[in-house]
Amino acid sequence: MTKTRTKRTTSAAKPECIVNNAPKLLESFETGDVSHQGDLIIVRIAALPASAKPRADRQLAIGDTQGSRHVMTRGEVYDADANEVAEAILAATGHRVGAQYIGPVFVSPESPTAHDLTHPEHGHQGFPAGAVCAVVYQRNLDAEERERRVMD
Repeated sequence: MTKTRTKRTTSAAKPECIVNNAPKLLESFETGDVSHQGDLIIVRIAALPASAKPRADRQLAIGDTQGSRHVMTRGEVYDADANEVAEAILAATGHRVGAQYIGPVFVSPESPTAHDLTHPEHGHQGFPAGAVCAVVYQRNLDAEERERRVMD
C-alpha cells in the first residue's frame, strides 16, 4: 500500500511517500499478535475453532477484483462460526470484533520458510509453522458515520 502525504513547510510542499509492501516472514507471531495485509487484519488465535470446516476457496477476501486477491498458497483454510471466531479473538487479544467482520481461519503450513499469504499489491507474508490465524476485515465509517467493511 502506498500512501502519499504532503508535508507543510514554508517552502514548496513536497509529497512524502510511505510504502509498506515488503514481504515479511513472521518468525515470532504469538497468540494475540496481529499483522495487516491491505484491508485484512490477521490475528493469531489459540486454536482452530470447533466449528471449522475445510474450504476449497483459498482466497481470504470476497470479490473478484485485484484488491480482493489475498490468497493462501499453502496451509489449510477453513470457514468457522463467526461468533466462535470472535470469541477466540477476544480471548487472544482482549478486543471484541463484530461477527460481520470475521472472515476465514487458516493454519499456516509446517514449513514456515515461504510467504504463503500472497497479494498482487501488498507484501506477501509467511507465518510460523502451525499458526492458527483468524481473518478480520478492516472497518471504517461511511459518510453517515455508520460502520462498514472496507473493500480493497
